[in-house]
Amino acid sequence: MLSVIKSLVLKLFQPKQVMLRQNGEVSLLAIPAWVQITIIVCLITTLAWLGFTTSQYFTQKTHLLVLSDEVSSKEAAFLSKQAALEAQLAQQQTRIAQLDAQHAVLNELMASLPNTLTEGEVSDTAPPPSESHGNSEVKTESLKLHEEHTDSFHHHATELNDAQSQLLNQLHNLIARRNQVLLAGMQEAGINANTSNEAQGGPYHQVQSDKLPQTYLNAIDSSVQLNQLERLVQKLPASMPVKENKYYISSAFGYRKDPINGRRAYHKGVDLAGWHKTEIIAPADGTVIRAGKYGGYGKFIEIQHANGITTRYGHLHTIKVKKGQQVKQSDVIALMGSTGRSTSTHLHYEVLQDKKHINPVKLARVLERVQ
Repeated sequence: MLSVIKSLVLKLFQPKQVMLRQNGEVSLLAIPAWVQITIIVCLITTLAWLGFTTSQYFTQKTHLLVLSDEVSSKEAAFLSKQAALEAQLAQQQTRIAQLDAQHAVLNELMASLPNTLTEGEVSDTAPPPSESHGNSEVKTESLKLHEEHTDSFHHHATELNDAQSQLLNQLHNLIARRNQVLLAGMQEAGINANTSNEAQGGPYHQVQSDKLPQTYLNAIDSSVQLNQLERLVQKLPASMPVKENKYYISSAFGYRKDPINGRRAYHKGVDLAGWHKTEIIAPADGTVIRAGKYGGYGKFIEIQHANGITTRYGHLHTIKVKKGQQVKQSDVIALMGSTGRSTSTHLHYEVLQDKKHINPVKLARVLERVQ
């Protein structure tokens, strides 16, 4: 076998001569077989090395591209997850802000309850939001921890929201019932509950309506209405202008037979009969707008109260106030008499709202019931 290979090699690589001509001289360069074999081996080795390195280059390049795609895919997945968690965090922060706003409203509703309602009628079962949500700032490096506690947060936030809603319902129902009682009483007495001329003002603190459900806004509106009604009731003439057991009603409000001429007439007030010079007291705070003789009323006083209410007092014996004077509830303003168009000692007492006459007895009874 070796002899065959040797003979084949010697046949293929026979000694060669290369003719070289230089400066007119010709010379021969002998290239023996072993030189030819060496050159061929070097060429083959070089080509093999070039092929191998080229193959390795493209293989490595393909591998790097695959790795790059994997890294890009993982990075995109991480960024997507991070964006989702940050969106979730934003939702939690919004939820926390809503719970804070709801808690503030509940505290303010409790604080603004009028004296006619007590906080004991409402069970405050909602803990402060600060105890439930903790620190809402979560950074990127703690995303995993945040994710682990997300379910717990939502569970606790839901429990807190339910407790707040329960308390809100109790408050709203309590306020609504009181509003209904007062509105019904005002309607029964003939009082316009929408009239108010009170002095008001102060800095403007806007309610965060965008963070509150409609049920909370409804409760706020009901609370505003209740406080307005309570202030109205407190400033109405809630009692008669003569102390109890010092008078009796000698002529009621409404249609009657006139005591002077016997004809049909409409009595726009009530007559309170009593002893001569019985003290007449102011039934509510106000300002005297008339004090003196006034036609058939005889000696007469008119007092302006809050919410468009005025009271009138006729047939007085003695007037103890003057025009423009400020009077307080229960101040003595006059003494009972029989001046003017009168048959005997009594007080003619009228109550008006915006020039509309109201039954004083019915008003006093309604206010006694609702206060």
